[in-house]
Amino acid sequence: MYQLCRRMCFLTVLLVAVSGLAQENAVRVGVAPLQNQAGRSVPANVERDRLVKALNQLKADKKTHVKVVGVPLDGMTPNEIAEEAEQKKCQYVVYTTLTELRNADDPYQRPPGTVETNPNSQWSNQSGRSERMDPEFRVTVDYKLVSVPGNNAVAGAPYSTQLAMNEIDAVSQVLDRVANAVFGEIKKGTAPMKE
Repeated sequence: MYQLCRRMCFLTVLLVAVSGLAQENAVRVGVAPLQNQAGRSVPANVERDRLVKALNQLKADKKTHVKVVGVPLDGMTPNEIAEEAEQKKCQYVVYTTLTELRNADDPYQRPPGTVETNPNSQWSNQSGRSERMDPEFRVTVDYKLVSVPGNNAVAGAPYSTQLAMNEIDAVSQVLDRVANAVFGEIKKGTAPMKE
């Protein structure tokens, strides 16, 4: 019985130590409100909160035990955002810009360097347009990951996709991919490039 209690005590101490290490590897990423340069409107705070949720749902990396914690930021200017990020103890801030949100009726010019997540896609034949609940939307989002307080930045290629759903959900789908890209940059542990 004594041996069993001793082993249980050892396992408890070990589990507490391991969970403490996992907490030490938590990287706080502030998420600024989405900037919209597209012709259509989506709520910036809703999309910011979607990116925060996507970051928080990512599992910790098995090798490095790095876990990303998304933190919503409310600042509107870069100075306000940087100050708020420091107050909330964020190591990084991710900025997102919606550069394209359009349906088949809108004019299209492909932004250079865009990563197409649905390449070779064509607009659906919309002859039965009244039967469709949601039209197809093409969405493109740029992101930039900035270290705090150094203001060094990593900017990835824009993410783009074309989906048949409402505007807000279409943008959210792309932001999920941005969350994975941000986590990938943080896991790499590379020093961000200077802006």
